[in-house]
Parts: sequence; structure tokens; C-alpha cells
Amino acid sequence: VTMGVGMGRRNVRNAPAPRGLAPAWLAVSVAGALAGIAGCLAAGVHVAQRMVVPSPRASTPVLVLGVSGQRQDPRRIVRLGGEDAGLPGSRYSLLFDQNATEPGHARLGAILRESPPHGEVANSWVERELIGVDRGDLRVGTRGRITGWWYPAALSLDPRAEAITIPVDGGAAPAWVIPADEDAGARAGTHWAIHVHGRGASPDEALRGVRIAGRTGRTSLVISYRGDPGAPVATHERYGFGAAEWRDVSSAMAEARRRGATRITLFGWSMGGTACLLAARHSPHAALIDGIVLDSPAVNWRSLVVHHTQLARAPRLFGWLGAWLLETGLVRSGVPGGIPLRELTPSAFAEHLDVPTLIHCSPGDTFVPEGPARELAALRPDLVTLHRAQGEHVRLWNVEPERWEGVTQAFLEQLPKRSE
Repeated sequence: VTMGVGMGRRNVRNAPAPRGLAPAWLAVSVAGALAGIAGCLAAGVHVAQRMVVPSPRASTPVLVLGVSGQRQDPRRIVRLGGEDAGLPGSRYSLLFDQNATEPGHARLGAILRESPPHGEVANSWVERELIGVDRGDLRVGTRGRITGWWYPAALSLDPRAEAITIPVDGGAAPAWVIPADEDAGARAGTHWAIHVHGRGASPDEALRGVRIAGRTGRTSLVISYRGDPGAPVATHERYGFGAAEWRDVSSAMAEARRRGATRITLFGWSMGGTACLLAARHSPHAALIDGIVLDSPAVNWRSLVVHHTQLARAPRLFGWLGAWLLETGLVRSGVPGGIPLRELTPSAFAEHLDVPTLIHCSPGDTFVPEGPARELAALRPDLVTLHRAQGEHVRLWNVEPERWEGVTQAFLEQLPKRSE
């Protein structure tokens, strides 16, 4: 009897819970897990889309707080508020009225005065020299963004600039041909430089490299690529981190060759640097390349996606997930089937690099950290020359233009000739 009672008690303790209680608890747990997974996926999708979808808005806008002097005055001053207003250097562009058909363009000089350092950040201001207003009406209350671009158009750099179009996949892309300096010597006309701008910029960004190219005997071809105004629409109207855009660089190389180029030097800014490195690897015209000049290049896109996730104060996990979604093609990009992020790393670029390369980078670059560029240089010290300078992303020239051009000229002048 005792044994029977004991057995009965054990059976009671081990008996299944009444129907409905366990399934309800399990359902709540599963629903919570699914909600968490869905939330992570949604965050990853958001991260991925922000990286490949062109944004019409400036991430760090500035506000015009005051303008002194008349338009015809040789020396004017503009008072600006905003995070980028106090960038170091004396050559910047202010793009404003960006919703207009043709945005306004003003050239800014050195900082002349700024608000006391202990005041409220929201009320801080900087006064800069206003060198000129090339387009638009700069007035109080105008919002815009400060860029490292300096020349508002190719003709403002060189009146000999010729507008052309380059045949590319899906149509034609506008470009500028700018001859080498007239005293550059016999190689002018056969030695070319192709200039490639970065993500979210315009070809005007790359004009800063043209003068030094011309001085060293190179005819410049400043290109646009898929997704730029006037060029064919990019696949899914999204960027490809250079893995799509390099094909347009290759088409530009074909155009330069058709016009007589026997040697080509590539200049790439930010994502344009990625496109140049991939063109040097994949283009059928790669044998023409004698060297590459990169400014603030993006050479590790997986880590860059994670970096921008952290800039947005989101967990790193969302960045890794966003990169995976772009690589698998689950989030559409400018590369059908997904962006090959495994090819966009310092080790992959180092493995395939076979021409001398100059990299301008900065420890102060918050947009594209210099670490991957330094890693690439360390992997290929036989080919890569690293020039570190102070400045924000693609704004090293703006801080010290003479030094940037001097380093670049010295590099270009020692490039060996390549066989055709």
C-alpha cells in the first residue's frame, strides 16, 4: 500500500500540465523570439539601404547666419553655424539651395573669427572668408553643406576643357577632357589620367587632382558613372560600392585609348578609389595603367558598413547583418545578385595589386577610417606609398593643397613606364 501511494505521488508530480498551459507559455516565447529576429532583420535592412540608396539630404548641414559686404566687394565674410562650419583649411565649397535645378555654389576661405569656446554648442558660429559666389544667391537663412570640392565646374579650372560623352553600359555618361599643360612635353596626348569621384559626390569633387595631372604631362578625363545626373540609371538605382561602378571606369579607359592614350593613371576619391582598384584588377585595358592615386579610399566595405552603424549609435550586430544582406542580395544594391564584399578587403586588393599606388589618408577621417588603407599599405610596401595628413574625409587637399600636390607630383614623376 505504501509503495502504491508513493508511486501514485510520483505519478502526480510527473504528470503533464493541464492542456493549454504549456502551449501558451511556448507560444509567448516563440512570439517574443520571432519579434526579436524580425526587429534585427528590419534594423539590418535599414542599415543596408542607407549604405546603397543615394540620399538627397546633407548629413551635416550648415546654416548661413550672416553675409557681410556686397556681391561685387573683393573681400566678404560669411557667418556659418553647423558641425562642419569650422573645418580646418582655407579652400572649401558651400553648396546651397540644393533643391534648385542647379544648386548654388560659393567658395569659402580661411576661418577669420569664431564664437567663444565655452558657449552653447547650439549657438556656436564661425566666420570665414567668402572668396566668391559662383552660382545662386547666398543669403541669411540659407542651408547647405560644405564639401571638399573647390572648382564649381571644369571650365572654371581650365577654359580648354571639352565636354564629351563616354559609351557605357546602358547608354552614355558625360565627362570632361582637360588637356595637359602646354609645356608638359611630347608625352602629352598619349599619357592620360582618369579621375573618379566618390559616393554621393559629383565629378566636380575629382577636379582637385587635374592640375597636378596636367603639370606632369597627363591629359585628364574627369568622368561620371552610373547613377550620376546625365549618366545611365544604376541597377536598382543604388550604389555598388565600386563593384558596379568600376565598369564605367573601364569604359573611360577604353575612350582614353581610342583618343590616343598609351599610359593611364587612375585617380580615385573615396568609393571612386574602390572602383579604380577593381578596374585595375578586372578591366581588359588594365595593362595601360602605370599607377593609381587614392584619396581617403574605401578598401574594406564590410567594416565600413559596421562603422556607419556605430556612427548612428546602433549595435554592431545590425551592421554585420546589413553587410550580409547586401552580400547575399537579400537587400538589393547596384550589383545584381549582391555585392562581393569578400573582394573589397585590404587582403584581396593587396593580392591583385600590381602597379605603384599612392594613398592619401588621415587619422582624422571619421567617415572612412584610415585603418584599412594602412593595412593595405602594410601588406604591399613594395607598391604602396602612404601619405598621412590631417583632415576630414576627402578633405586633405583642402587643409594643405600645396603639400598634397607636392607629394602627388613626386609620386607621378617616378612612375615607371609600362609595356602596352
